[in-house]
Amino acid sequence: MLLICAATGKELAAALGARAPEGLAEARDDRPPRPFAVRLKHGPALACTTGVGLVNAAMTLGVVLASASAARTPVTATLNLGLAGAFDLEAMPLRSHCAVLTEIWPEYGLHDGRSVVAAAFGFPQWERPAAEGGPVRDRIALADPDAPPPATAEMPSGWKVGPLPDAPRVSAVTVAGVSASTARARQLRDTYPGVAVENMEGFAVAYVCARYGIPCWQWRTVSNKVGPRAAHEKDFPGALQALGELLPAFNLL
Repeated sequence: MLLICAATGKELAAALGARAPEGLAEARDDRPPRPFAVRLKHGPALACTTGVGLVNAAMTLGVVLASASAARTPVTATLNLGLAGAFDLEAMPLRSHCAVLTEIWPEYGLHDGRSVVAAAFGFPQWERPAAEGGPVRDRIALADPDAPPPATAEMPSGWKVGPLPDAPRVSAVTVAGVSASTARARQLRDTYPGVAVENMEGFAVAYVCARYGIPCWQWRTVSNKVGPRAAHEKDFPGALQALGELLPAFNLL
């Protein structure tokens, strides 16, 4: 079963379009978290909001994946959609899309008073077998958007997650505090060369899926510039509207 998730009801409703249940955009977080069924072009799927931030996303994904297995509708693939800030709006304009190949959590590791160094900390988050990529510290790879997704009884072949060839494939940082200063944005780019976007849930979603052995794809739509931004450097309504382009492009709607 495919699981489609986004941080907020507004993002998930924008992505699902007419398939979104009534009131999703204004819905409050569930207690406990729970998925809901959605009918896609090729069959049924599950969807859920993760809540904002790493803690909410990790907790929600764990609960949702466990409850789906208990209900005998196990999740076999996850598609994480949402908005993100871009470090360079010339390279990645507002309302444009990108696929995230690597998620980085810049707060995990040994802090020397100026920066965090993951490799200097003796405890990885997960001692993954070497054949599966080795220890996970501050970064994790996501599923290749240009590889065919797995076909299951619930989701036959025919859907794609990499049909937007002009959309860049990027690295992202997942932060607990959104970068609001030029110094913070510069520090992240200097520490993680090539990082393109910033979000608040991506690492947690990818990490939980990896622990469950479930492929996870992540697509983001640019809503703002990372760091301080003028009025013309943000467009949240436009980015939400653009988010609705993804599932039809993937042949899911």
